[in-house]
Amino acid sequence: MSTNPHHRRHHPEDIESAPRIRAAETLFSRANQFLAAVWNASDIGMCMTPGCSECGALEFRRALATLDGLSPDAPLTTPIALLPEAPGPLAVALATVDFGLLRLTPRWYDALDIALFYVRDRGELRFVLDEWVRRDAVPTRVLDLVLFRHVRYGFPDARLTDLWIDACLDAAASTGDECLVESLILTCPERVGADPRAFRAAMEAATHSACVRAIVGRLGECA
Repeated sequence: MSTNPHHRRHHPEDIESAPRIRAAETLFSRANQFLAAVWNASDIGMCMTPGCSECGALEFRRALATLDGLSPDAPLTTPIALLPEAPGPLAVALATVDFGLLRLTPRWYDALDIALFYVRDRGELRFVLDEWVRRDAVPTRVLDLVLFRHVRYGFPDARLTDLWIDACLDAAASTGDECLVESLILTCPERVGADPRAFRAAMEAATHSACVRAIVGRLGECA
């Protein structure tokens, strides 16, 4: 994943086609509180740009906090002593989200990025990823987002870090996705070098991706 937090806004999987898919929002998405919050934010024009230099996506972050039961004027940063013992509604909604429906929502990638940081700050990222890593399939963009923004820094813990990296290595080997390969090399070059299938995917990606070529030296002697 590029260090530019907005570099995938126009990825083919993220292209918005609201008139064509709007029925999905009405029929299915409202069953999940996170998806409903994203649709509502889009409908009323909330900013959902992570790290927005003008507003910090504050209105959307407050909407997520309200979904979790916080009052509109409550601080968005919760003191450790006040963190919930059980996962809140947003964490539960994220843990159970249908990825197919998620990718039909407007600005889903940016909205998910903001939501994951929110649950991480509340100590609930472990709950969400523990559910996701058990699934048979997680979209490559979601694997990459979590790897680059959270797992590479050791969040939420060592056990889930290893499990998530394993899932990313398998996905990179089977899809050859250049962005995921790039993130893996930046995160754990030794794991890529030790995995024959992932290593081959990295070498193949390096032949036609300047970004991967620029960092493939991190694989050391294996490269």
